[in-house]
Amino acid sequence: MATDKNSALPDAFPETAEFWSALRDGRLLVKRCEACGESHFYPRVYCPFCGSARTQWQETSGRGTLYSFSILRKSKPPVAPAVIELEGGVRLISVIRDANVFSLQIGQDVVVHPSEQDGATELAFTTEAAQQARSHAARATASAADVPGFARPDPAAFEKVAVVGAGTMGIGITMALVNSGIATTLIDVDDDSLQRGLSRIREQYEVSVQRKRVSPAQMQERLARITLATNYEAIRDADAVIEAVWEQMSLKKLVFAQIDAHAKAGALLGTNTSGLDVNAIADSTNRPQYVVGLHFFTPAQSMKLLEVVRGRVTSDASISRALSLGLRLGKVPVLVESSPGFAGNRIFGKREAQARALLLEGATPEQVDRVLVEFGMPMGSFELQDMAGGVELLYRRRQSEGGVDWLGDRMFEAGRLGQKAGRGYYRYEAGGRKPIADPEFTAMLQEASHHAGIERRRLSDDEVRERLVMPMINEACKLIEEGVVARPTDIDAVWLHGYGWPAWRGGILHHADQLGAAHVLERLQMLQSRHGDAFMPSSLLMSVAQSGGRFADLPPRAQRAAAFTI
Repeated sequence: MATDKNSALPDAFPETAEFWSALRDGRLLVKRCEACGESHFYPRVYCPFCGSARTQWQETSGRGTLYSFSILRKSKPPVAPAVIELEGGVRLISVIRDANVFSLQIGQDVVVHPSEQDGATELAFTTEAAQQARSHAARATASAADVPGFARPDPAAFEKVAVVGAGTMGIGITMALVNSGIATTLIDVDDDSLQRGLSRIREQYEVSVQRKRVSPAQMQERLARITLATNYEAIRDADAVIEAVWEQMSLKKLVFAQIDAHAKAGALLGTNTSGLDVNAIADSTNRPQYVVGLHFFTPAQSMKLLEVVRGRVTSDASISRALSLGLRLGKVPVLVESSPGFAGNRIFGKREAQARALLLEGATPEQVDRVLVEFGMPMGSFELQDMAGGVELLYRRRQSEGGVDWLGDRMFEAGRLGQKAGRGYYRYEAGGRKPIADPEFTAMLQEASHHAGIERRRLSDDEVRERLVMPMINEACKLIEEGVVARPTDIDAVWLHGYGWPAWRGGILHHADQLGAAHVLERLQMLQSRHGDAFMPSSLLMSVAQSGGRFADLPPRAQRAAAFTI
């Protein structure tokens, strides 16, 4: 049962208006009959027990127990249609959503959780543990920009911003800025590039208008905030300048030299990089104290995470201003130090390395992806690689660095580049996005295992999950240990808002606390004994495990400007 929060309620059930209004406020109502005293969950006026029209909505605690359920494994993420018995004995049919449905048990305590699905408010239930995790996720999100030792950010501090580069990231950042009411100058090398970028912005707004997410008037207002320019003179009045050109150090240095020459004194200078050394970019200017990394995630106009990357000499004032800009854009800004992979991609890299290793040992792309989706992730590793063109991106990187990967190189040579090519780790029907198991890739995978001298074996889902998740927890500990981030909640916020970690698991280190540090340590030690030092436990993890403590209780650690080496 659901209703569109923005539309009128169905005429057939006008009596439900009060119910849905309460549900959107987080309250659950049931009907109580004044004639017979029975309560029921039924939208019509008349009591199903005695037929009386003397029924009234009555608020309940929203708590109950699980009477019966089934699991829909193919749902993303899996959910459990269920019968819930509320306190007071009223039973209703609903769904367990935003929880680990594979651990459900009859009689388990559950609590109502209003959920939004495709713009509609839905009556759903979740477990107590998931509710606590969601509360932790909300606290981690709220505290991300409130960094110990820094002035509280003022989101109203920016009036004009310039964006250099009208590619995918540049137009996304431009949209994020104008959506927030900031006048924005978009700069590129020629008019053709700028017009292509503006056309793509206009197309995306038109889609939003069709879907009624913005009005035609709002679209025109936002487009009117954009100014186009082909010269750096146009940045002279900007309060901040954000570079969003191709991820290439030499190019970024050239752009920053021009920004340095034309930006006004005191302007915040941001580089949108997913992994390059912010220190090296800052050194190409005469004002490195104003240079900060602004790692937006794609699509930049809608993804919530913004990694604010501090270089060796970035001033505290510049960091506070960068956090302010993130808040102004409606982002969740998280402060990290400049180091390879920053925080999010460094953890992601550890997971993906294990995903590739699992393929060679005997897993299939379908198994790895299914385990991740059942864990709560929105998408698995290999479906994501196919969608994002990961085969080609990793091949190009290996070519530039002199690396070799037998399977990845064969996939590139065979044209298995992902969705756009109709085949990658999966195959795809023409114009389709649904991944389909491909026997040709299975044969290629078996050959890759033989080439690596690995005898393929059957892996359980539990082993696959452990091999993927435990290194993420361990790497998160190392990030705190090394001062790349200050707090466990910072890592939780990064993965919640940048990588789709389920809020009902709270975050990577909240999940570790639920497992127990001692358990995580024991499993990593076991994995290290079987698979090598990629699973060597971090010093911080060992310390927390030995003390019997929790990551949630760790005090903030001093961050440092890490040496950036690859």
